[in-house]
Amino acid sequence: MMTDSRPRLLIVDDEAPIRAFLTEAVAEHCSRLLAVADVKEAFRALETGDYDVVLTDICMPGCSGTDLLYLAQQFKWDVSIILMTGHASMNVVASSVRLHAADFLLKPFSLDDVLHSITQAYQKLILRREQQKLAFQLSSGLQERTAQLARAQQTIRDAYRSSLESLIATLEAREPETYAHSFRVRTYSVHLATLMNYPERLLSRLAYAGLLHDIGKIAVSDEVLLKPGRLTAEEFGRLQVHPVVGERIVQRMGFLQEEAKLIRHHHERWDGSGYPDGLRGEEIPLGSRLFAVADTLDAMTSNRCYRSSLTVQDAQKEIARCAGNQFDPRIADVFSTVSPEMWMMLRQSADATANAATIQEINRNNLRALGPELLELFPSIA
Repeated sequence: MMTDSRPRLLIVDDEAPIRAFLTEAVAEHCSRLLAVADVKEAFRALETGDYDVVLTDICMPGCSGTDLLYLAQQFKWDVSIILMTGHASMNVVASSVRLHAADFLLKPFSLDDVLHSITQAYQKLILRREQQKLAFQLSSGLQERTAQLARAQQTIRDAYRSSLESLIATLEAREPETYAHSFRVRTYSVHLATLMNYPERLLSRLAYAGLLHDIGKIAVSDEVLLKPGRLTAEEFGRLQVHPVVGERIVQRMGFLQEEAKLIRHHHERWDGSGYPDGLRGEEIPLGSRLFAVADTLDAMTSNRCYRSSLTVQDAQKEIARCAGNQFDPRIADVFSTVSPEMWMMLRQSADATANAATIQEINRNNLRALGPELLELFPSIA
């Protein structure tokens, strides 16, 4: 039985006439074809079905085609994505290239343009799959000889992760909302960093620093940290020690030395009026500037004892208003390009990760495993 060599195609466009036109035009060139109206439908289709090429419009209500491209990278879908638009800015094109779009079609385009783009994207995908298959075959011959090394590396990774989980669990024990907040700030920061072409080799370390950015709050007294209302000026001054304490804790762990600086400076402000060191502009590490925007987004869209949560749109307006004073204007500009729906999807993903995380019970034995220096910081833990 011969295998059908035609691609399996998913079309994503909010305009029914365009979906109908594309469906009729390319149907005979595809082994499977589905046309959907938005990114959410596309997400479900890609999670439950097998597709090779996605042909998606960029400008759609809610999540955009660029958002779908980002999700494809995050979920490692084995597809090629072609973007369509009638008006493309250089920022959109640059983001699409960074996220490995297979092609970029500018409207109006001809049927030949579409078929050529699909064919090229599919051929590149087949080549990539063959290369991955070959790489797997080559590496499988080395598996037996490297098994012991792999186990040793896994042991190190487990110890690394256990140390981080133990630290984060101290926050959960004292203030559960700070624990969930840490996961959301990590997720938001990594998304912004990806859009800003943050060095890929440093993304995982940025993510760890985002998860630990508020770890210094374990040194803040309960009367301040758990106060059911706004803080006085004196109480706020006592809270302001947490970035410095957080830096000290992470430095003593030994494996996030550079990232400890990101934690120290995540409350600095672009105009120099922040704390603890009054840094301004690009003196503030880029990761810290990303945390500042992510932190504000989560704070505004979460319930507080003195107010209900605000909308993502409210947060967007506030961050835009404070660009150049509190926030890096370039980051604020990138932040404004992401749809509220995308931020909410990222929030739900972060909350699910936080709820599913395996966290050890915190006691002196856990802390001793992290290093004797930490016991000096937590004398109240039995």
